[in-house]
Amino acid sequence: GKFKRGAQFLTELAPLCKIYCSDGEEYTMSSCVRGWLMEVNESILHKPSILQEKPSTEGYTAVVLPKFEESKSITEGLLTQKQYEEVVVKSINATTATS
Repeated sequence: GKFKRGAQFLTELAPLCKIYCSDGEEYTMSSCVRGWLMEVNESILHKPSILQEKPSTEGYTAVVLPKFEESKSITEGLLTQKQYEEVVVKSINATTATS
């Protein structure tokens, strides 16, 4: 809601949504940060492929507004683009090695 009116407060472990994959796998996405749920991206319901196709723009799950006093510690703990890509590559390699 406007100015947080009616917005739900989330903890780090609060579930945002469930993702059901065509192979039968199911994933629960958590908030990962404490804050106010400002918006849920309903367009992913109609076109779930944007999660993969446009993750940096239209493929977001939700907008969560953290508490002001916690926002600096949250941003300091984020990965850089390069670090994130390294994590993804390691995950893919680990999955491929066990298959």
